[in-house]
Amino acid sequence: MRIILRNFKFFIFLFFLSLNFNNYSLAHMRGTFLSEEEAEKRALELGCEGIHKNQDKWMPCKNEKELHIYLRK
Repeated sequence: MRIILRNFKFFIFLFFLSLNFNNYSLAHMRGTFLSEEEAEKRALELGCEGIHKNQDKWMPCKNEKELHIYLRK
């Protein structure tokens, strides 16, 4: 019984952890591109202006804060 309860608690922990992680990773999967052209196209689709670089990826909108605002719409 203790093993089942311990496994259940671990499963619940992983479930809630995945919910939080998935929201963040999904936003970035929808917002990072390898080329400037792809980021510009996505910016037009979202309705924001400009693109910016984040490490080695291109992202639509003038900055990441603005991108997250448009991704939530």
